[in-house]
Amino acid sequence: MTSTATGKRLGEAARQQITARLASNPGVILEQLAATHECSMIEIIECLPADMWQRLPGDNFVPLLQEIHGWQTPVTLLVHSADAILEFTGPLPPGSVGHGFYNLENASGLHGHLRYQHCAAIYLVERPFMNKPTVSLLFCNTAGQVMFKIFVGRGEAGELLEQQHQALLDFVEAHCCKVCA
Repeated sequence: MTSTATGKRLGEAARQQITARLASNPGVILEQLAATHECSMIEIIECLPADMWQRLPGDNFVPLLQEIHGWQTPVTLLVHSADAILEFTGPLPPGSVGHGFYNLENASGLHGHLRYQHCAAIYLVERPFMNKPTVSLLFCNTAGQVMFKIFVGRGEAGELLEQQHQALLDFVEAHCCKVCA
């Protein structure tokens, strides 16, 4: 990614500072770091320890959402903006491509239209957050910002749903490139 929402890129000193901070505390709110340093979320994500993230090309958007829909088990879809953090928890509805969007088809619950062609990269991020292990997908646009996130679901005791986690790992293994062009 060469462009960011601010047009500013991290300098090497800032990158090293953020990398050290995330190595000692990877559970910080990534959006706050990006805002503080006026850089893209992709730059922040890639400062996480290397074993905590994997990058997929954005053209995996549609097949990945269809894979997740196929699970028919709850996930959490989150949209984080400067003014709100919105969450939906439940099975991801089916969707299809039409009129330039990936259209989530649901008569009730989550529905809407996603500009799938704006997705430049998808990150699988595995890190602690609020003292719990988390596994999430961060769908990033061409400006290097997160469009939305999908988190692996949790069981009644708060444990990650291992079947979802393994399905994601399998998908990523089949489609991953650590650093995409």
